[in-house]
This record gives sequence, structure tokens and C-alpha cells, in this order.
Amino acid sequence: MMTERILKQGPGRVDQSGTALVLALFMITVLTVIGTMVLNTSIVEIKMANNQKISAQAFYAAEAGLERLLVMHLTDFEADSSGNAPWGNSNYAGWAETVTESVNTGTATFDPAVRSMDMYLNSNDPNLKKLTLGGGHTVDACTFDLYKYIVSSDEVYIMSRATGNGGVAAVEYRLAGEDVSPYNNAIFTDSGISGHFQGSVNVAGSIYSRGTLNVGANVHIWNNYDNNGPGGNTWTTNAIINTILNYEGDLDTKIRVKGGDLNLGAASTQIGESGTDNAIAGVYVDGSSNLESVGTHHYEEYSTEVPDVPMPTLLDGLYGEYGEAFIGGCIASEGYTGDISSVATSLYADWATGTGCFTTPSRGVVIPGDVVIDKNTASFSVLDAAGNGIIYDKPLEKLTIQGTVVILGDLDVGDPPHLDPVTYAATGADTGSGSDAAEGATLFVDGNFNLEGSFYPDQGYLKGDLYPGTNDVNSLGVVATGNISFDGHNDDAHAGFFFAEGQVNFRKQTKFAGTVISNLVNYAQVPDVYQVPNLKNYLPPAIPGGQDVMRLTRREWRRVY
Repeated sequence: MMTERILKQGPGRVDQSGTALVLALFMITVLTVIGTMVLNTSIVEIKMANNQKISAQAFYAAEAGLERLLVMHLTDFEADSSGNAPWGNSNYAGWAETVTESVNTGTATFDPAVRSMDMYLNSNDPNLKKLTLGGGHTVDACTFDLYKYIVSSDEVYIMSRATGNGGVAAVEYRLAGEDVSPYNNAIFTDSGISGHFQGSVNVAGSIYSRGTLNVGANVHIWNNYDNNGPGGNTWTTNAIINTILNYEGDLDTKIRVKGGDLNLGAASTQIGESGTDNAIAGVYVDGSSNLESVGTHHYEEYSTEVPDVPMPTLLDGLYGEYGEAFIGGCIASEGYTGDISSVATSLYADWATGTGCFTTPSRGVVIPGDVVIDKNTASFSVLDAAGNGIIYDKPLEKLTIQGTVVILGDLDVGDPPHLDPVTYAATGADTGSGSDAAEGATLFVDGNFNLEGSFYPDQGYLKGDLYPGTNDVNSLGVVATGNISFDGHNDDAHAGFFFAEGQVNFRKQTKFAGTVISNLVNYAQVPDVYQVPNLKNYLPPAIPGGQDVMRLTRREWRRVY
């Protein structure tokens, strides 16, 4: 008999024969999901890296185009000495590559405060130029387009936009500069200002001193003027000066002291005024200054960085007209020797008369010896065949200068017996194609120029941006190998461009409008000196110091897109 054995499972025991399979399937699923995610992430990262590469390529191409444009403009900035330089014209001086400008045909309005990429690409603003360079516009696989927006002759925006492989980028520079030419001042001096620069002296406009500037009591330096004067005070009782100064605007006054100190002598000294456009633009001194401890002052900027503006020489005017190589050749071929005054006198005499190495037609006359114009001086006329030269009309007490006059001696105007005023009319030379009045006249004095009594334009203005439409005469530049002295009596008026190789002396209580440039400026009493805006842009021919002296003041980078 068989025995049947029955086995029973104990309590709590479960059959686990399928667990391993389930776990294996689960792990495979999880690993598959993770692998898919990793793969997708890698694909995304590859795409992102590729997009970043494309974007970087476009950005670096845009940067390369912008840097090329920057170097081109900075080269032009350094090399361009033409009018409205350097960014208001299309000269691109010193740049070997051809540059072609065109104006967009878009419809958008260009807003300089915004300057979006669309504005650059789709604007019809005539101040916006698209630039095409002869050397091409390709960097690797990207192409860049270049744009320039002219704010003024001193400020410009340049933009580079690059595209390639689907990437786009745009970058921009804002460039600003200024012409620190000696004639963009009321006073420019190579050895400082001495004497009594004190006693209720008004200076409206900029001062550049290559040497210590001592400012005494009651000296006021202003940023503007009008017929009522700053603070409601009348500038001067002289009607002719008030006529010349019929200008209400910011003079952008700067005080610059290079290689010396700024010493203010008394609490009554005042520089600028409070209020909009009344503070002067800046004070720049690379030596010591007691500006913060003496007097009352309102200025927008103070810096120890001072642009180095060289003192012009007597030959700089002719260098500007003909170049140093030509003038050096003239000196050698004509055998001129002696000091710079003797050489310059000989060159100016040849230039005026079209002799020596100058083959141009006569543009004036040479007068040997001293010239005196006083109450006993009869009318006279010294002219070349074309009518260039000098005429003195005694009944009118008027001096007419056309072209160039070279005086081989001293010039005294208004000396006793006293003659006041003497007015002048100055026009450009007639060299065969008609008088170019806008060019202005040049008076060269081989000696001292002494003025006692008033000496100013007969029509009551200096050529400049004061009287649009009337600036066709009265641009007179005076060059003296010796000193220029403004003598006379209270409230005498003088106006013009004055360059002295020696020194400029302000004596008595004279009123002066224009610019004086000299080795030394000496104040013996209490003159008022006023800079005329933009006078430098209207210099007569061959006046020393007329070249642009450009200084970069701002370079700001921005990513547009």
C-alpha cells in the first residue's frame, strides 16, 4: 500500500519565480529612458554649441568689421587737417583703402538716443552713411556691413553688422573728439600769463597756458556772454564789442595749464556761475592747483590730464599752406639764413609778391620800413597790379587790406597825436580769378605792432558763426615777429586774430574780442577778453596755428544686437 505524502507550504511563503524578470524589464526601461534623455541632451547641447559657434562667428566678424572701421576713423582723426574734420567729411585721410559712402533708401526715422539695428538698416536719414570698403567685407564665412551716423564734425557713431551661417550680430562705437587748436581759445600762451592778471578782469572763453597761470583778485572767467552779461551785469559800455558779442550760447570754456600750476590769488576770484550752461566745461592742470580753497568756482570737470598743444612757430602758417618739405626747399634754394624771424619775413615777402620759390600770382605788397598811422597821417595806397595791398582813408579813418601786406618794420596805429578809432576791412586776395573775400587778409609785421586807440572791423563783426550770411569780410589775421601791445585809454576796442612771436601786452582798460597767441601774455591793467565762437574755422591764409590739433575724448562700445 502506497503511502501518500502531502506537503503543505508554511504560512508567509510566496512564489517569487517571476520577480527577477520584472526587475530586469524595469531596469531596462529606466536605462532606456535615461539613455534617450542623455542622447537628447547631447543633441541639444550639440545644437546649442553649434548655435553658439554661429553666434560667436557672427559676433567676432562684427567685431572685426568694427575694429577695421575704428582704425580707419582714428587714422582719419590723426591725419585729416581739412575743414570740418575729421568726421564731418568723407576724406578718410591716411587710409589707403578706397571707401565709398551711400545713403539708405529706407523709411525709418533714425533716433540717435536709441540707435537700434533696424534704424541703421532701414533709415533714410542723410546723416547715416553705409560704407563700402575696397578691401572687402568677409571674415571667415561671415560678411559684415558698416554704417556711420554723423552727429557733428566732432562726434560720430560707427556700427558693424555681421551675418553668416544663420548668425547675426551688431556692435557699435561712439567716438567723440575736439579740436584743441590754439585759436579755439581766447588766450593761448607758451610761457604762462604774467603781470597783473587782476583787477576786475573778465575773460569769456577758454585759456591754454603752457606754464603757470596766476589769477589775481577780481578775475572772472565765464562760459557765456550776452548783451546783459553774466549775473545781469553789463560786460562793457563799448558798443562795437557788444555788437561783435551778440551771441547767446555756451562757449564750452576750458582752463588748461600744461607744465605749470594754477594759482588763484584771492577769494574774489570767480570761475563760472551756477545754473544751466553757466558752469565752465572743465579745469585741467597737470601741476598743483588751489582751486578748491580759493574763490568761487563752478565747473563740470576737473582733471590732471592736459592735452599737449604745441606753441605755433612763425613758419607754421606757411607749412599749413604748402607743407614743410616745400618751405624747407624754399629756404635752401633761396639761401635764407638767420633766426626764425628773419627767415619767416623773407618767406612771407616772397609769398605776398609771388617771387622767389613761389610761382603763384602776387597776392599783396611789401612795405619797407616802419608804418605809422596817426592823426597827421595822410591818406595813402600801396597796391599791386591786381589791387591787393593796403589803403588808408584819412577822412574815414579806415584801413582796407586786401590779400597780404608785409611791413618790414614796426606798425603803430593810433599813436599820438591820438587817432581813435581806426577801423579795418579785410578781404582775400585777387589772384586773377576775382577777389575771394571769404578767405580774409593777412598782415605780417616784422617788428612790433602797437595799437593805441580802437582797432576793429568797420562793419561791426568778426567772421565766425555769429552772423550767418554776413561773413564775407573782416577776417584779418595779424602776425608779428616782435610784440603786440594793446594800449590806449579806457574802453578802447580791439578785435581780430593776433599772433606774436614775442609777447602780447594788454595795457589800459581795453576790450578785446577774438584770439591772442603769444609766447607770453602780460596784463598791465584791467582788460576784458572775449573769445569769438568758431573763429578758428575762418583763419586767413598762412596764419600760424591754424592746423587742427585733434584729441579723442570718448570711445564707448555697445552691442546693438
